[in-house]
Amino acid sequence: MLTFQKNIDWQIDFDNFIIKNKNKSFEWGSWDCVLSMCACIKAISGKQLKPKNWIWNSEKEANDCINKYGNKKGLDVAINNAVKKVKGITKIDPNYVQKGDFVVYQEESKLSGIYDGTKVLTPSDNGLIAKYGVNIIACWRINA
Repeated sequence: MLTFQKNIDWQIDFDNFIIKNKNKSFEWGSWDCVLSMCACIKAISGKQLKPKNWIWNSEKEANDCINKYGNKKGLDVAINNAVKKVKGITKIDPNYVQKGDFVVYQEESKLSGIYDGTKVLTPSDNGLIAKYGVNIIACWRINA
């Protein structure tokens, strides 16, 4: 079983990840909310959380894949099912979210992002955007 742990300088890795990707535009299958979240997890831990069968090229394919992996219960369940297959990641109460945590929040639909200490960051057509005050419904932390 794969074990996750934050890199020693994970906060520097996190900040560098944000700087490097701040202008990267949303694209299904390469830079959407789920895959950007997984890329950040890899940047701060050196390990890939994204299951091998999470492959899509459109919104429909992404939803179908997430629904299958999450037993049709949503993105938070799909991500939690991926987390259950590894060690070193803890689900936490969203009230205690911290920099470096990855989250699912509720808007019109469930979306994922990374928390930078004050807001959720997620990709858009114009690069990473900040989501303040969103309803975080699930949160996970990689162990230090």
